[in-house]
Parts: sequence; C-alpha cells; structure tokens
Amino acid sequence: MRTMLSNVLMSFVSLIMSAGCSVKENRDLCPCRLVLDFSEVDTAVIWSADLDVNASDGFVFNDHIDGPLRNEYMFDVPRELLRINVWYGRDGYETETGLRIPYGRQAPEVYFHSSEVDARCELQKELIRMRKNHCKVTIRITGNNTDPIKIALLGNVDGYMNDGRPSQGPFRAEERMNGDGICSIVLPRQLDDSLVMELDNDTGILTRFALGEYIAESGYDWNAPDLEDIVIDLDFAVTHLTLVIQGWEKEYKYDFPSGQSRFASR
Repeated sequence: MRTMLSNVLMSFVSLIMSAGCSVKENRDLCPCRLVLDFSEVDTAVIWSADLDVNASDGFVFNDHIDGPLRNEYMFDVPRELLRINVWYGRDGYETETGLRIPYGRQAPEVYFHSSEVDARCELQKELIRMRKNHCKVTIRITGNNTDPIKIALLGNVDGYMNDGRPSQGPFRAEERMNGDGICSIVLPRQLDDSLVMELDNDTGILTRFALGEYIAESGYDWNAPDLEDIVIDLDFAVTHLTLVIQGWEKEYKYDFPSGQSRFASR
C-alpha cells in the first residue's frame, strides 16, 4: 500500500514539473519565458517599439509592439544566450544590418536598448531602458544679417549596426534657415570629432569649419547613455560661436578669426 501511494505521488509530481513542456527527458529543450519590463520607459515620448531578438544558433524573433506600451511584454525563447535589441523611431530607416541614414537626410530621432540575456532558465526578466541615440543641433544665426541661408552638417556616421553601435559611412544633412535665422538638424551618435559645418548662400559655400572640435572642447560626451541636444549661436560674419548644451548650466564661447587653422573660407 505504501509503495502504491509513493508511486502515485511521484507520478503527480512529475506531471506538475512537466506541465507546459512536452520533453520530459531534457528540460533544456523546454522554452524560457522571457518578460520584457517597459515600466521605466517614458511613454509620453516613446509610444511603440520594434523588437529584434537573436541567438547564435540562428534563432530570430521580430515584432512591432503597438502603443501605448504596457509594463510587460512576454514570449517564449530558446534556453540560450540572446541578444535583445529594442528600437523606437527607426521607421523607414531599418535594414537587415540595423539602421542606415540615406546620404542627404537627417538622422531619425532614435531611442534604443541593447542587452545580452541569459535565457538558460524557465523564466527571465529584462528591464528595458530606451536610450536617446540622437542629438538635435539647433543653429541660430545672430547679427544684423539673418537672410535665409543653408546649413549643412557632414560626418562619418551613417546609422547604427544591429547591436546599436554607430556604423561608419558618409553623412550629410542640409537645412535652410527659416525667416528668423533658425534651423535644426538631427545627428546620430558620433565616433570622433570630425563633424564639419558648411554655410551656403545658394551661390556656393561661404565657409566651413570643424564643428566637431568645438563640441569636443565644450566637454560634450558622444558616449553618454543619453545624448544631450545642442544649440549653436553663430554670428553671420562667422567670427563667433556659442555652444549651449541642453541640461548644462554653462555656455561655451569661441572666437575664430579669419585665418585660424581650424577655420577655412572658400
């Protein structure tokens, strides 16, 4: 009788442990329930998300999560190491290898999360932190002459790879000043200080200078988790530049008289 009761109890326990998994011999073949926690995402800014999950054995999971984002998003994944990428704002720029900015266009206002997750368990939870991976540069022309002109920013980052790292390639975005002498250009995260600004009055390039060097001298950090925006005040004679970094208390002023090595006219 005792032996029969023991057998019944063991069968009951085995049934409970195998629930939800058809493979009893090897639990490693059972899926892991992955829970993405969006509770810290600012849903006033980030409305939806594009999800890419990859594993070394070729497993790929992609989904578009319509807004508004709920606190948790759950799905089953294989029990292995996974790369999780969550994007916001890449619509129209996505490629098989990440995100690419066509030459002549501004960067999209991208927010991004990337992490490696160990899913070799029954349940894994990952906190999603969407980082600001774009910098909006606002240029304001000051002085007596604010006639509309064109501003171009040139660099060597043309997007992001699948893991969120900036990808090297030619970048150029151009905007015309409005009637108040103001325009904005969105940049991707930069790899170095090679950013160049060009001023054009529709008859040709008036001048160009190494904007990236001035940004670097101000202490701006392109490696910060969340990129700050930048405001640039530039007098029309191109003899004075002021950088204002969003969220910083200080302003950085530079004078670059004609003939200075980092400043060249055409």
